Amino acid sequence: SSGINAEKAVVSTQSTGEYVISLSAVEPDLLLLRSYEVNMKKSGMDSPYVELVEIGVSLDLKLRRTHFAPPDLRKQSLKIPKAAKIGKTKNITHDMAGSKLATVHMTKQNIAEMPQSKMKGSKSKRKEGDENGKVKKAKVDESNLDTENDMDTS
Repeated sequence: SSGINAEKAVVSTQSTGEYVISLSAVEPDLLLLRSYEVNMKKSGMDSPYVELVEIGVSLDLKLRRTHFAPPDLRKQSLKIPKAAKIGKTKNITHDMAGSKLATVHMTKQNIAEMPQSKMKGSKSKRKEGDENGKVKKAKVDESNLDTENDMDTS
């Protein structure tokens, strides 16, 4: 059969110049990978004279395996262990900029029952009482008073 004559060129422009990466299928089982630098030179015409200078590595890729392995060996080679699989994390998404967004689920909160911090400046200090500003009341035991009164009269 006749060879395939297909060529695809990728051009990328950088600050140092222009480059061309060429991938050519010469025969059904042979691929040629070449990279070139594009040099534009002056010519007497409106369009410049274009010269391609080969740079970098040149690869000749030959396809050698043209049949699949037996089905059981192929299935075993394509098997991915469970430890290597990445599971989907719940409630985490990514926006277009690549930032992570997470959804946090919480129970409903009753704001009326939440403790509120009190301002230190709003406390009024009492002159009498202990260091906390509370007035201490002495607890009187009436049973002791009756026995003491009985002792005084006798």
